[in-house]
Amino acid sequence: MAGHFIIIGRLGQVAAATSAIASSTGHTVRHLARPDIDLAQPGTIARALDPVLQAAPPGSVLINAAAYTDVNGAESEPALAQAVNAVTPGIIAERCGQANIPLIHLSTDYVYDGQKNTPYLETDPVRPLCVYGRSKLAGDEAVQRSGARHVIVRTSAVFSGSGQNFLRTMLELGSRQDQVRVVHDQRTCPTAAADIAAAIIAIADQLTDDPAQTGIFNFCGDTPRSWAEFAADIFHTAARLGATPVRVERIGSEDFPSPASRPAYSVLACDAIFRAFGISQPDYLEALDLNVAHALAAPQPR
Repeated sequence: MAGHFIIIGRLGQVAAATSAIASSTGHTVRHLARPDIDLAQPGTIARALDPVLQAAPPGSVLINAAAYTDVNGAESEPALAQAVNAVTPGIIAERCGQANIPLIHLSTDYVYDGQKNTPYLETDPVRPLCVYGRSKLAGDEAVQRSGARHVIVRTSAVFSGSGQNFLRTMLELGSRQDQVRVVHDQRTCPTAAADIAAAIIAIADQLTDDPAQTGIFNFCGDTPRSWAEFAADIFHTAARLGATPVRVERIGSEDFPSPASRPAYSVLACDAIFRAFGISQPDYLEALDLNVAHALAAPQPR
């Protein structure tokens, strides 16, 4: 059943994909993004959001797809990361609760410390290693405390054929050099933005029918990869589509110093989202083919 989505964010990978899929499936979409709303200014959120929530038609769902996502940048801008990722989501959730509008909030695998060697469950202890992860966890907890009907979707290694992401970065590097060095001792599950968007829409459609659905759910692509393996998959796919082959040199994290610590293993178990919403893990390689083809046809970021 078609509904009305209020999407916070406009240009981000998941926000753009959610808008495109929702519009193509008969849903109506209202975007909230700068300058109309500034997540870095928590004191202004209620004033910007309340009129939109009050005017929202029955069956509306708010989707918060915006965040401070620069993992390394957060180390030098912790106050900004905290405002955008921790404080503002709590305010958004509180306003949604008062308006009786369900909230879907996007989160991250970086809330885990990477010490497991089996996929993380939603019930596993959280211990983020970096400012970004801590700010996102604080946002999750604020949403949970708010009293709003909510679903928090934790995902990982988001990629698409447009925007700024690992896939586009690799293709840009590969256009200038025949070898790249990529970390091989951090393992995650790459997830296409369009697949996350489709899952969000499926959840939103069910939230309007079943008020009891709430909680945290993992969602990611179906194939665990190290970042080096992910890069090799990108270049293999690109070469098959006519690009110049590029070799990947696998290196350790100690050979690629980074301001932010990242989990060595952040593969997510996705059984709960299937049980609750009937959403299966998407085919990583199929999504990669589509997005590499799209990226090769578009200008690369500089």
